[in-house]
Amino acid sequence: MPDPPCPNCGRSRAESFCQHCGQSDRDYARSLGAVIGGFLRETFEVDSRLYRTLKLLLFRPGRLTAEFSRNRRASYMSPVRLYIFASFVFFLVLSLTGRLDTAEATISVPSMELPEGQLPDDEGVEAFKASLPVEYRTKVDDILNRPEGDPARAALLGIAAGDPREMSRFDRFFVLGGLDLLHDPSLIGERVVGNLPIAMFFLLPFYALALQVFHLRKGRFFVEHLVFAIHVQTFIFIVYTVWLLLSDVGPLDWVGLICALLPYPYFLMAFRRYYEDGWPLTVVKAMGVMTLYSVVFVPALMVSVFLTT
Repeated sequence: MPDPPCPNCGRSRAESFCQHCGQSDRDYARSLGAVIGGFLRETFEVDSRLYRTLKLLLFRPGRLTAEFSRNRRASYMSPVRLYIFASFVFFLVLSLTGRLDTAEATISVPSMELPEGQLPDDEGVEAFKASLPVEYRTKVDDILNRPEGDPARAALLGIAAGDPREMSRFDRFFVLGGLDLLHDPSLIGERVVGNLPIAMFFLLPFYALALQVFHLRKGRFFVEHLVFAIHVQTFIFIVYTVWLLLSDVGPLDWVGLICALLPYPYFLMAFRRYYEDGWPLTVVKAMGVMTLYSVVFVPALMVSVFLTT
């Protein structure tokens, strides 16, 4: 029986993909449900590969990355697709459960009682307001109308004590972001949920670079370190998603404690299995990697709070 022709180029097609033009034999002229199902399967590879991938990722730390380094990729989900899917689910659940809802939060600031001579007078406050966009002037007025003991009001006066003409663009960025947060503390959680997924994705190369710094003699490529970082971060997303979902079931404080602590032994076990060092050296290197990564992550976390969504 002759091979069926390819609808795209007309040549014979012996297998699922045409060897001449590359088009698959999938037919999209069918029901909407079938098209959506095919799209989801193709996008997230929801088939036996998902089971095999999660089995290694969750229960054999470091093994999935080792399979990637051995070029055994066809049996598992793409690291990037797995990461994007896991992070999407985590931040979706986080936003729905409201764990970062700080609507009732108050800003706790250190005592900012400036000496009498350093307190801005009315003219200084007006000069500060004049340097701000119109919408921020209203926020300043709202904060100043609060009681004298209000910490946000004290923080604002401390900011206004500076000369607005000496503010650089960098200073101005943080001043405007700080005014947003002083005016409405609930923006902290909103901005973290809105900006942190993107920040964490773009921080992955720094994570991989920290890994490479401590394993220069291993002869591994940067991409291999990057895949290790992606797999560890994906595991954290999955564990914390479970934590968020179970926290609404009842008083499961012990579940939260386990989920909060689990990434640390997982990271060490994955580290040892993949990089094949002894336990003492593994612990030392792991601490070094996390120290280097935190140098970048902590400022990125702070910046994500000040960024507008």
